[in-house]
Amino acid sequence: LTIVTRAAWQALAILLGTAILLTSLRRIARMCRLRGLLVLLLLSLPLGNPVGASMLPVYHQVVGQEIHYRVQPGDTLGHIAARYGMKVALAATVNGLANPHRLRVGQELLLSNQHIVPAKLADGIVIDVLDRTLYWFKEGQLVAQFPVAVGRADWETPPGRFKIISRRHKPTWHVPAAIQAEMRERGEAVRTRIPPGPDNPLGEYWLQLSAGDYGIHGTNAPWSVGRYATHGCIRLRPTDVERLFHEAPDGTPVWVIYEPIKVARLDDGRVLVQAHEDIYNRAGALREKFADAARQAGLGDYVDLQKAEAAVRNSWGIPVDVTRTPASREPSSRTVASRFRVS
Repeated sequence: LTIVTRAAWQALAILLGTAILLTSLRRIARMCRLRGLLVLLLLSLPLGNPVGASMLPVYHQVVGQEIHYRVQPGDTLGHIAARYGMKVALAATVNGLANPHRLRVGQELLLSNQHIVPAKLADGIVIDVLDRTLYWFKEGQLVAQFPVAVGRADWETPPGRFKIISRRHKPTWHVPAAIQAEMRERGEAVRTRIPPGPDNPLGEYWLQLSAGDYGIHGTNAPWSVGRYATHGCIRLRPTDVERLFHEAPDGTPVWVIYEPIKVARLDDGRVLVQAHEDIYNRAGALREKFADAARQAGLGDYVDLQKAEAAVRNSWGIPVDVTRTPASREPSSRTVASRFRVS
């Protein structure tokens, strides 16, 4: 009986302990749910800044120039425009081309590779996905800019703040499983490993980023640079990536940005807007609420609304002067938010 009684008391103690433990766990779960709901509630509250000044930083430098280019044998407008970071439609419009698919050898084209410089770092690299341009800064100065190929619309280059963590000369490409699956779907021969050589899409140099499998690398298809053409990596021309490989050390900050609308206010007082198509569908409400963002950035009294609206709507991808002239400048900006809408 003693043994049985002792066993019963032990069983009862286990049951009571389990019940107490379950009760405590339920209380903790309720607290966690309440905290989770509180966090969600706080995140959903209006912040009094529906667009946010941080969504529309104001820059102060423009680089590039207008170029007179003579068509060479084998040129297409698509290749030429990509080389200078222009949209084909813009190049055709500027040059009055009724049929952009028909160019004459020796024909002169007016092109522009101008961009607003997204100077976010004093030292490091900024990769502007929509410019398809890499900007390299040292001690607050822009020391170089290179055209790049970035991720396709269905295979994005991820924005974020990273750094270079390692590098390889003559890299072997270990083909990711997702790209192997794409090869299989296309009916191509599935390759798991591509050694250094002319068939390697990484080219001669690889700079590994602190962003999973993503990196900055060369290419065996230089014509693709300047396009949305990669599986998310940043692809450079062979000579450009070679320079980075030798001069940008491990630890170099790399900031990948995606800004469909950029604004610059220059030293001479002009305000420029550079708008791109929102190829990754990340712009949110910025286009519709651009006026609010411009006002919060302190530009409301300096922007011509009609010019800015057209610049955002057309999304040519090059800077457009949207400065309001002194004669039309109004002291009050009360009508900015209501008038500045993109149709």
